Amino acid sequence: MTNVSHGNVSQPVMPGLTSFLRAVVLATAAAVLCWPLTVTSGVLLAVLGALAGAVAGDLASRTRLRFSGMLAICLAVLAAGTWTARLAVKSETVARALGPVAALWISEAALWLVLVAPVVFGLRFLAARRPVLGVLEVLAVGGALIVSLAAHREGMVHRPLPIGDWAWSRGLDPVLALLVLGAFVTALLAALLISEDRRRRLPLHFGVLAALALLLLMVVRVTGVPKPDPAGELGLTGEPEDGEDQEGAAEDSGGGSSRDPSDELDDLEFRDEYGSGGQQAPVAVVLLHDDYSPPSGVYYFRQSAFSQYNGRRLVQATRDDVDRDVVPRFPARPLRVPDAPAVSDKRMDLRTSMGLLVDHVRPFALDSPAALRPTRNPDAMRFQRTFEVLSRVQTLPYPEMIGLEPGTAGWSDEQWEHYTEAPADPRYEELAERLMGFLKDEYRGDPLAQALAIKAFLDKQGIYSRRSSHAGADDPTASFLFGDLTGYCVHFAHAATYLMRTRGIPARVAAGYAIAEAARGSGSTLMVRGADAHAWPEIYLEAAGWVVIDPAPEQTLDEPAGPPDQRLQSMLGEMMRQQRPEEMDFEEARRLFNWPQIRKWLLLALLALLAAAYAVKFYRTLVPFFSRPLQRYRVAYRAALDRLAEVGLKRRFGESREDFAARTRDLAPSFDELTRRHLGWALGSAERGDAGGFSRLMIGVERELRRATPLWRWLAGMLNPFSWIKAR
Repeated sequence: MTNVSHGNVSQPVMPGLTSFLRAVVLATAAAVLCWPLTVTSGVLLAVLGALAGAVAGDLASRTRLRFSGMLAICLAVLAAGTWTARLAVKSETVARALGPVAALWISEAALWLVLVAPVVFGLRFLAARRPVLGVLEVLAVGGALIVSLAAHREGMVHRPLPIGDWAWSRGLDPVLALLVLGAFVTALLAALLISEDRRRRLPLHFGVLAALALLLLMVVRVTGVPKPDPAGELGLTGEPEDGEDQEGAAEDSGGGSSRDPSDELDDLEFRDEYGSGGQQAPVAVVLLHDDYSPPSGVYYFRQSAFSQYNGRRLVQATRDDVDRDVVPRFPARPLRVPDAPAVSDKRMDLRTSMGLLVDHVRPFALDSPAALRPTRNPDAMRFQRTFEVLSRVQTLPYPEMIGLEPGTAGWSDEQWEHYTEAPADPRYEELAERLMGFLKDEYRGDPLAQALAIKAFLDKQGIYSRRSSHAGADDPTASFLFGDLTGYCVHFAHAATYLMRTRGIPARVAAGYAIAEAARGSGSTLMVRGADAHAWPEIYLEAAGWVVIDPAPEQTLDEPAGPPDQRLQSMLGEMMRQQRPEEMDFEEARRLFNWPQIRKWLLLALLALLAAAYAVKFYRTLVPFFSRPLQRYRVAYRAALDRLAEVGLKRRFGESREDFAARTRDLAPSFDELTRRHLGWALGSAERGDAGGFSRLMIGVERELRRATPLWRWLAGMLNPFSWIKAR
């Protein structure tokens, strides 16, 4: 309804519209929350329950119903509905009569109806009685959206599935659809909180909201979407160091070193509480350009190597002549990796494309990288960076590597000492010697057989747990190995490396990601998650290079991470394969954006807006003839204001209603009388007169304006669907 002001008297604007917006918001929240949790009938009844609860709450708030009575009604409805829902699926008689499918649909419908309707009823009742409690409605709606969209924020970019599937099928990133949904819901939520005592502020409020939503969209397009939090697993992720794109001369010469002295600070620390947060969050996606099955059944992506013993643990080497196969910086141009193994019957070339979803301290690559080059980012909003790797991957099965010599003839004495240095604690050598007793005589001198014997011991005796009590010891590895043998990958990798080194086998600890071949599914995409962060031991064999010998403890105290979401893995792979916009031709752009479809939807939206505006206009014109006598003074006066607005007459800011009526008296004398009687009814005057005369005065205003206004002006006002917005 319109403002009524006389002196200090003021009434709110359009309570019916505000109530309608509230009901729409609550019903939308119910639909979003229930969509992934129930069948179609449950969603529909949840929406109807929200609408009914909102209307009932508004009506009940105007009665003498107390809070205790409201609570009793809600509990009674909840109990009756729950009993009905349970009966539909628990009663054999009902199940036989309806059939199992119909029984399920009825049960879900009844359950969600009684869950949603009482809650909305209670929220609406409280908010109407105490406006300050309206914040509870906003919290409920916001909570429903947060719960429904939380998986997307955690890196599951295809969820919620109804939105994700719709967007992916049209070649769009789901984040765009979610931003539009968020802007729409934000506008509706704001409508609940805005106190509208001036109707002219509505366009301003929603204009500001639209501008903010557009600004957010632009920021996301420039800076990218929120990144999943992998909880810094093993220190692999984080902001790259300054100068990350400045490669050394080794890229072109194949020699020297591009190592930064600060690299030695990037150590593999022991922890008693190893974080498990962000396990399912994807951190990268890998495309395999050729079919490849690793002999170990696991794809190992090495990021760092730890080979220098500092008296307590292994750290990154400070020497320039070791671990040169580790890439220290992201490539700014094509580069060759020194000391990469040669292509032979033991290794083959495999090309992979890497897309990082979160920042990493340095690149990681499958097995042994030989060359890297930067690539154009297919989706800068989603991927932090992309690059391509040529890896020399292992093809020779482990049994066929028996007999290979450790190390290489080109190593100096210092290099041999670097890769075989171990703690002075004699227990390491004693345990390693004891384990060799389980080997046949012909294998006791073979480096691979000895390494596998050490691995078998740790597999059988070790217990995997992210919680341990070894980090405070002088030698955390000894505390683990000669104590309870309970720890996580860093403990197992150090223990295996030290035992191998006491046998004279060159060994080191590598860190990166390990992904089981089964996680690949039937495609060529691998999704790298925080749960895949891993550390493992490696030994160096002549002509084979660094070979992974990874303990896999048979006992574990932790819940294993679930398998990757194959749908998400496939979608991320498709995103990596997309062309960049500047590489698309005109036909590809037309197919992706589907301009005819966009124009059609824009036209439909415009027509819907015009239809809604005309509907409001005609409603405001006709409602005086059907309204109750007690409401006629208000709606008839509003209709007269609409007629004046159509010909360009509207009340100025600060102008009283009496002054406005006096200003328009020459064009519409009846409006002066209508205003006087309207104020009398609004303010409760004893001389307000008969309500039946308002319709006659309203018609008189229309006729007088038609006679006093040029025909073109009158027709233009009649055809303008938004003229009623100016009335006040």
